[in-house]
This record gives sequence, structure tokens and C-alpha cells, in this order.
Amino acid sequence: MNTLTILKRVKSQKIGKLPVVILPLEDYEQIKEDLEMLSSRNLPRDIGRARKEVKRGETISFAEVKRHLRLS
Repeated sequence: MNTLTILKRVKSQKIGKLPVVILPLEDYEQIKEDLEMLSSRNLPRDIGRARKEVKRGETISFAEVKRHLRLS
């Protein structure tokens, strides 16, 4: 589920004078995970390396990934 889809499911309310946001726990966990990944100091470096690998043709198919992870 992407962040835009999650935001569409968010409910905002006021309890007393304080604004609150209510969303499903699964969505909250996904947002936390996304923020951790995006705040990684290594993310720009890792993206650059991955792009170079793609340019050099150093990729594997989804079928190979599934075999490696023993998913098929």
C-alpha cells in the first residue's frame, strides 16, 4: 500500500482542543517503516549503486529472486 492510499484512509478529529489523527494500525506501521527507510543516510548511495548495476546489466529476474528465497 502506498502512502497516498494510506492518507486517503486517515480520519482527523478534534478531541477537546487537540487535533488527532486516526488510522488503521497496519497503515501506521507501514508509514513508520517507510520513514525509517527514507531517513537512512545510506539511501542516496544505495540508489546510486543500484542504478549503476542496472546500467551494467547486473540484474536478476523476479523468478530468480523467488527461487533464491525458496518462494516457488
